[in-house]
Amino acid sequence: MAGDFLEKLRQTLLDMHHTGRLSYIEPGLYEDARAYIEKLKDDYYGLENPLESRAGSLVIEEIGSITDTVQEIFSLRTRQILDLAFQQIEGQYFDKEEARKMLPAERAMYAQVIDAIEGCREALVHGEEYPFGGAGAAAVDSIDEPVETAAGPEPAAAAPRPITSPYALVYIRSDMESFMGVDGRVYALKQGDIVTLPENNADVLCERDIALNIRLNK
Repeated sequence: MAGDFLEKLRQTLLDMHHTGRLSYIEPGLYEDARAYIEKLKDDYYGLENPLESRAGSLVIEEIGSITDTVQEIFSLRTRQILDLAFQQIEGQYFDKEEARKMLPAERAMYAQVIDAIEGCREALVHGEEYPFGGAGAAAVDSIDEPVETAAGPEPAAAAPRPITSPYALVYIRSDMESFMGVDGRVYALKQGDIVTLPENNADVLCERDIALNIRLNK
């Protein structure tokens, strides 16, 4: 199943490259990717010895592949949206059908980009102060009205998750396989690295004589 999901993401990216224009993507693509990564993380932590097992390495590779593909989809779409914003600013032909394919968060970014460019042009070219926060929102409104799903309006963006684990500064004494920390980050470390790690992970590595805890005075 993991391979099927990754293949679906890669096909989406391939289609985007093929068209060369902003294209439709499933509204839940990013959310589905995040949920799938969380499932893979649960699978990783469910292994008996994830740091030392081949299965753990495969899960890390899968998470990395999905994360990289989603990031590339985001980067490509962002560049395409910036192109649309410049077309709007310069009064060039503007394809509203293409613009309608933006996700709600992408529309918000589009509006902010237009506001920033307009403000900068007014300040630098015309020497006037510009009240940021108007033209971009109007441009988005001109595309079409916001669409509510059957479940209701688009939910507000979730706040960043707080870091629940304290960190420790450690010196890596020997090369090691990549692993996932309790903070959900993937660490690829080698001998000689000095890095901050979640204390739980740092304690395990120090117990195995792989790392040395560098205790600093606070």
